[in-house]
Amino acid sequence: MDRSEIVEIMKDVYTSSEAAEYLNISTQCLHQLVHDKKIEPIKTNKSIMLFLKSDLDKCKVSNVSNVAVNEQVNQFNINVPYVRDAILYYTIQQYFNNNDKRTCEFINQNKMFKNFNFRSGLQVNIPLLAGGLNVTDQDFYNMYQKVKASFLTLTDDVILVQKGDGIYSKLLESTKDASPFLFLKGDVYLLDEKSVCVVGSRNASSESMVKTERIVKSLVKRNIVVNAGLAKEIDTATHQSALKYGGKTIAVIGTPINQYYPKENKELQIEIESKGLVVSQFPPCNSVNRWNFPIRNATMSGISLATIIMEAKETSEALKQADYALKQGRDVLIPQSALDNPLIKWPQKYVSRGANSFKTLKDVLEILNRSELLRNIFSKSDMDGVSNVEMDLSK
Repeated sequence: MDRSEIVEIMKDVYTSSEAAEYLNISTQCLHQLVHDKKIEPIKTNKSIMLFLKSDLDKCKVSNVSNVAVNEQVNQFNINVPYVRDAILYYTIQQYFNNNDKRTCEFINQNKMFKNFNFRSGLQVNIPLLAGGLNVTDQDFYNMYQKVKASFLTLTDDVILVQKGDGIYSKLLESTKDASPFLFLKGDVYLLDEKSVCVVGSRNASSESMVKTERIVKSLVKRNIVVNAGLAKEIDTATHQSALKYGGKTIAVIGTPINQYYPKENKELQIEIESKGLVVSQFPPCNSVNRWNFPIRNATMSGISLATIIMEAKETSEALKQADYALKQGRDVLIPQSALDNPLIKWPQKYVSRGANSFKTLKDVLEILNRSELLRNIFSKSDMDGVSNVEMDLSK
């Protein structure tokens, strides 16, 4: 075999960094895929892993809507069985005020006692479901058409995943708050990486904004994905700081995936779609309601190994995040300055329930290192390499 033949063959052989770039994931996530035997290198030793392009192609996320529908290239493809399942699910959900728990209970009862099956077809399912909901067949069919039409407003860069899929967050799936479906835009493999949530007040102090940037910089520097809810102030600082320092960020939004809120963060959301990941549990048929936002906190906590509450008032939505995190067995971290503030009582309440307080960023890393889920994620060199300037939050 001469040199030109070898060069031709090597065009389809990728190093780890090339493979990660090709799949649009981090090398950390690539190594996780290798560990889970989802990708098999053709050569591996202590210093290198090599991959065949054809093997990588099998692991690329195929957008369920990348086929043109009605000659509209950018339209979401609804002619996929589990997408049809989702449309039927959200049709049922409309009759339960968009409540997943009640919807799932209704579906499970019908599966148990009436042999309901999503794939039985509308001719079978409409009479069965309409009867159980005490509505006419025509009313249910009209609702189904409305939900179906809303899915057609999605673009082909939206990826729909179902609980139990390989892409669905394993951490979230282990909670009882897990939504049956998630709508995603961006690097879906970020759901498999270690993520910490950093949230807080929509009317934060300048001091808290500076501290948020320092914490996020420290986390992304150590290959931790940071997530937040794309709200004003602290959430915005979390996402912007992650992007500023070359890290990855996930935005868990309280609107359908094709809507933007607050409007001031539209460009930020679009940037996260291209450089990180945007997650929504709300179908395109749903209107934006104020109760969506505390509901999505369960998802935001569910994908996280820990939640850091930077600043909050007594009635702040961020405290809903802390409630979910403690219920889901996640660490909650609160600045000591909040505990020392005589004007608020919530920090003491949450510390008494198991939350952790911290004074410095080094405290943050040490608390995360003790976590059952994150145990010893940071090496001794990581910890020793932290400078006082980087870590001192009191400055």
